[in-house]
Amino acid sequence: MTELAGRRVLVVGASSGIGRSIARVLATEGVRVAAAARRFDRLRELVEEAGPGVEAIACDVRDPASCAYVVARSVELLGGLDALVYAAGIALLMGLDDADDEAWRESLEVNVVGPSLITRAALPHLEASRGRVIFLSSIAAQDHPPRRGLGLYVTAKAAMNMLVSAWQVEQRAVSFTRVNVGDTGSTEMACEWDPAAGGYYVREWMDRGLLFGRSMLPESVARHVVTLLASDEAVPESTITPRFPNE
Repeated sequence: MTELAGRRVLVVGASSGIGRSIARVLATEGVRVAAAARRFDRLRELVEEAGPGVEAIACDVRDPASCAYVVARSVELLGGLDALVYAAGIALLMGLDDADDEAWRESLEVNVVGPSLITRAALPHLEASRGRVIFLSSIAAQDHPPRRGLGLYVTAKAAMNMLVSAWQVEQRAVSFTRVNVGDTGSTEMACEWDPAAGGYYVREWMDRGLLFGRSMLPESVARHVVTLLASDEAVPESTITPRFPNE
């Protein structure tokens, strides 16, 4: 148990990958966690793993009503809210000339609109607790020129990055942080990528020196996020990346 024990945290995108690890690590720290995601069956598994301190809530961040509901239900179950962690995300792999309206809509709804609506709903509760919001972003949004094949993703994440700054300007009682996450294994971010296209683009990224030669575990990112949640100070931006091999 740490100084976080008893805190009330909503983790959105908790059914897999980094979000799941964040919810699980928070539970070990004595935090009361509302774990939200579309795949409720996965959340049930998480509750069984993490114990009674975790509450499962079905949430589809593409649905405005669901965004409002997940906050209201979290507050009902936890008795308030001290922090929000937005770990949901989607990375479609394709050239921009292949991106239709549906692809753009899904990318922006998950990576920009969803977190905006959930944050808006959570603000009164976070203002009351002088809480904090953490958005998971990506180092890929800072690559110049951007990684080919991830145009949709990095455009949406760049918008999210500006969103964090804009929220902080408007809401001084709540601390906003964006975490730029490096390449992380054991997630489902790339599970729907076409293998041939994925291999082609990844080789190009390697040739440009954009990959580290290894990837982090979700638990490493989760521990980093937990440290930020425990901080008494404002942390507008933080970055976590893998070390190069043998460093």
